[in-house]
Amino acid sequence: MKSLAIVGLSKNAGKTTVLNHLSGWALSRSLPAGLVSIGVDGEERDAWSGRPKPQVLISGGTVVATAGSCLDVRAGAWEVLEELPVRSLLGQVFLARALRPGTVKLAGISSAKGIDRVLEGFRRHGVRLALVDGAYDRKAAAHPIRSDGVILVAGAGAGRTLEEVVRRTEEWVRIFSLPACGDPLLEKAGKKALREGRPMGVDGEGIVPFPLPSLLVDRGKLSEAVGSRPWTALAVPGAVTDRTLMLLAQCGCSFPLVLSSPTHAFFSLPSLRAFLRGGGEVRYLERPRLVGVAVNPVSPEGDAFDPREMKMRIARACHPVPVTDVIRDGIDGGWVGVP
Repeated sequence: MKSLAIVGLSKNAGKTTVLNHLSGWALSRSLPAGLVSIGVDGEERDAWSGRPKPQVLISGGTVVATAGSCLDVRAGAWEVLEELPVRSLLGQVFLARALRPGTVKLAGISSAKGIDRVLEGFRRHGVRLALVDGAYDRKAAAHPIRSDGVILVAGAGAGRTLEEVVRRTEEWVRIFSLPACGDPLLEKAGKKALREGRPMGVDGEGIVPFPLPSLLVDRGKLSEAVGSRPWTALAVPGAVTDRTLMLLAQCGCSFPLVLSSPTHAFFSLPSLRAFLRGGGEVRYLERPRLVGVAVNPVSPEGDAFDPREMKMRIARACHPVPVTDVIRDGIDGGWVGVP
């Protein structure tokens, strides 16, 4: 089974539209699809703005994970497959197979463990393509997305100008695409930092606790800790912000910084570049593959950019990541590993 997570650069980026096109593409290829959401998806109106939202479309044979209250109670609409030991924002989660085309509301499952259990259930019931509707920002979901790949949706609502949308998209892609650890010792340090809930350093003696239980300190204390040993790496269990990254650069941190996943990278591209110029590196313990960027040239307010120009400029900024407009181009089968 392949799994793809769809995340948005901003709220109302167009994730549901991409989800619907992927689901329809799977049907055309006779790939049984499974749908699950991290946030509530498929509601008629946005909970914040009150604007109408696109509904989640399903075909006969599609499997969904959602609360029982979200399933159409009319006879012949659903085959309930099983009840999972998972709670959603709207109640207990069930797996159900659609018996005819329609729409569905996906109740949000907020825990990584819950998503794992849903994906296990999808496998049991023959799903070959699992689609996870993710959060609307890398920083909004504080847990790694358990998926084979991630699709970023960049919508016109992410900025007042096309330049701003392109800049934000490039920043997201570049930070998300930083390398994985690739070193057993760094991986071990990253896992130990997560397990113990505190930064762990690597030096000539191996993996040892960093002198500070948190990096949220002033420059003097951080500089003293950085200079206390000949560190060769530092693993951090929580988020790293612009301030922390800049302070590390100013303190002479010229070794790899290991974060658990891109969801913990709360810094900007300028701060990252300053850190790299000082000899530092940023690596991830877990990093799903970014398989593509989907562009949506229309904002929720009805404003629009030129579709060709938006796609061209984002493709140039994010090269070599594939960029697609699903409305005008259709689905790129390479996202799923199927031509």
